[in-house]
Amino acid sequence: METATALPRSGWELRVGRGSGDRPALEVHTGDGLIDVAVAGGRGAVLVRGAVRGREFSVAWGQLPAGGEVLVEFRAGGSSRTVPAVTVAGAFWAAEVPGRFREVVVTTAVDRGAYRLHRFRQRRGGRRVTAA
Repeated sequence: METATALPRSGWELRVGRGSGDRPALEVHTGDGLIDVAVAGGRGAVLVRGAVRGREFSVAWGQLPAGGEVLVEFRAGGSSRTVPAVTVAGAFWAAEVPGRFREVVVTTAVDRGAYRLHRFRQRRGGRRVTAA
């Protein structure tokens, strides 16, 4: 079942595999390797599973709600940028923007939540590089 969706700004890759109960699973891969796995409909499924900022990009991902649509807005200071989410395996979403944002606001037909982006630290040449 494994398929892949590339995120062009970050160079990350979203892969779909099989989780328990033959449910789709989203795997988030960076240049350092696998950083997250979420299984559709699993325990603890949340609208926003992860939200990070690197040196030149910001990325957020999560599980699609029952209606299957999310509106994603990245915010920093007085600026904001609304972007379309990419649907992955009909069960997950991901969004990516250029720039370093501090917060992502995700809106659905019945819910709205704001989440803080965490710094992403990437390994280069065997040592940690802080993306802040």
